[in-house]
Amino acid sequence: MEDVSFRKRQLEESLKSPTFPSVLQSERKLENLRESLEKSDQLTTNMMGILDSFTVRLKKLDDTIVPVYKQTKELTQLQENVDKSLVQLDKVIGYHHVADDVETKIQVGPGGDVESYIKVLERLKMALVFFHSNNPASVELTRLHDYFDQGLDTLQRDFMNLMKNSSRPVALPLLNDIAACEDIEDLPPLEHLPARTISELRATAEYLISQSGGAMVGGNVQNKDILLVYSQLRSNQLGRSLNTFKEANSSSLLQPSQYENLMFHLLLKEVVVRPSHQLVSEGGVVSISSELSVGSSEEGLDGCGYIMAATTVFLRLIEGEVRLMRQVIPKPHQSRVLRDLTAQPIEFFMKEVEMLHQHVVKSLSYNDFPVAISVFRLVRHVQGLLPEYKTALYGLDGSPYSRFEDIVKQFQKVNHKALEDYVAHIKGNPEKQSNLPKDGTVHELTSHTMWFVEHLLDYSRNVGEVIFGESSFGVVSDADRRKSLGHYLTRVVDALNLNMESKARSYEHPQLASLFLLNNYHFIHKTFTRNEEMQRLLEEAYGDVEQNYINSITTHLRNYQRCFGKAIGFLGHEVSASAGAGGPDKLSKAAKQTIKDKYKGFNTEIEELCRVQQHWSIPDSQLRARVRTENVELVGPLYAEFHRVYSEFPFTKNPEKYLKFTPESLEETLETFFDGGA
Repeated sequence: MEDVSFRKRQLEESLKSPTFPSVLQSERKLENLRESLEKSDQLTTNMMGILDSFTVRLKKLDDTIVPVYKQTKELTQLQENVDKSLVQLDKVIGYHHVADDVETKIQVGPGGDVESYIKVLERLKMALVFFHSNNPASVELTRLHDYFDQGLDTLQRDFMNLMKNSSRPVALPLLNDIAACEDIEDLPPLEHLPARTISELRATAEYLISQSGGAMVGGNVQNKDILLVYSQLRSNQLGRSLNTFKEANSSSLLQPSQYENLMFHLLLKEVVVRPSHQLVSEGGVVSISSELSVGSSEEGLDGCGYIMAATTVFLRLIEGEVRLMRQVIPKPHQSRVLRDLTAQPIEFFMKEVEMLHQHVVKSLSYNDFPVAISVFRLVRHVQGLLPEYKTALYGLDGSPYSRFEDIVKQFQKVNHKALEDYVAHIKGNPEKQSNLPKDGTVHELTSHTMWFVEHLLDYSRNVGEVIFGESSFGVVSDADRRKSLGHYLTRVVDALNLNMESKARSYEHPQLASLFLLNNYHFIHKTFTRNEEMQRLLEEAYGDVEQNYINSITTHLRNYQRCFGKAIGFLGHEVSASAGAGGPDKLSKAAKQTIKDKYKGFNTEIEELCRVQQHWSIPDSQLRARVRTENVELVGPLYAEFHRVYSEFPFTKNPEKYLKFTPESLEETLETFFDGGA
């Protein structure tokens, strides 16, 4: 159409043009154009006719095909219905034969092929569903019910038998290895059941649990909770493992009667010798040691060692049970199973803890304070395991984890009282003459106290926490903990000092009393100066504690040396003036007698001091050497001068009677002091 319009405009423009061609030419062109238009119209008319004819033919075809299609679809539907009916008929017929088909398999049992047996039970269940829906009055339904219940019972018995036959308590050597293992990565594996057995148990448990609430499931299995079966069997094995470990370690448990009259029993056991100090008991020396290290306390002779080991073993056993449970029991039921599984073993373990608690309380009532050291070690051990217990028992109702927290709190409370009682014990230690060491050595209370204090510092974090307050579990800052511990050490040392001063007053010989205090203060001083942590804590709370003890040691050394006062009094030089103008050869009778008296008096005093002080004791070799040296420096020069002046005087016809000591022999004699008690 656009071409025609365009052509028409060209013609009009041509007519107006001066060069317009002749009319004849124009007419020819118009004629040609008219012919073309007529041909185009003819073609259009022909095409319209063809399209109308095609439409008519399509309508005829549609009228013919649609009825055929509908008929075919109906026939196909009928065929499918027939096929489905045949399938359902086969199923219905099959349901009537299920009981006969599975009878033998149900009676024989799984026979190690749980999956096949479960498929048989599923056939029974499908038949039950069919008869319940279509023929609830059928006799076949009762038979199917009986077989299905029997199959579930058989499957449950098989589960129980498989558990019983495969489960064993953990062997004692493995339990001991677990207790002794310090690195969890080095722990031996706990393989409770073989992998194939676990797979069968898992399949059985999943199926039985899935059937436990169904309306068409037999009543028997509902009364036999498979979860309870599992938890009881595994709880029994866990309890047997714990009991095996207990019986093997029964020798570590003290009976209540054994606590009676056990005053510092640990000091009577194996002592590791590290030379420097001597431990002394009433009447003499026990052994030499600068650092008391009682092996028996580490082994827990009071039962703490057993509970520590049992805590570790119990944790690893629970972790093993958790791993096994996750492989057998479906996740939604694991929390319940773990709670039931661990309930009785936890009660068993807590009874053991309670027995230990009673033993410790009774032991402390007999002033067996070293037990507190073992308890601190137990508390630290249990505190270290608490995060793992929390992980293992996570999410359980009733919070069994809190029972293990209670162990820590329970023994913290015991130790809080023990520490307070210990200070009172030091203050109230009796001042009986029979309790005093006759040789003036370190009192057993001093050695016990310093041993106790040193070993407390091995657990300084726990001790500071307990001293701050027995109910302050896990909420004490390090600064408060150190401050509390330093203050407590100060109280202990002050109480010990006062007690030793009081005991010293019971000595009849004042110089022996001074020697007694000298030994005890030196022992205390040397103990805390070799223990940097103890010295820092005392200085933070006490000030310049070392200088105070140095001053006290010097004071008591000077007081002790007063025993030489009388002997030194015989060494005066006033006799030289009475010798006369005639010189030594012309001594008067009075002068000679004076010299004799001086020598005799000095000799008698020295011999008596030597006799007595050979039975006095200075157990520390360094202190003993210092006292001997200062004794020589005190008496030696005075006697040497006296002897130089008067030894040549003819004051006697029997010089050997009076000149018993030369300066050299006197020094040798003074060096023999404390030999008998050293």
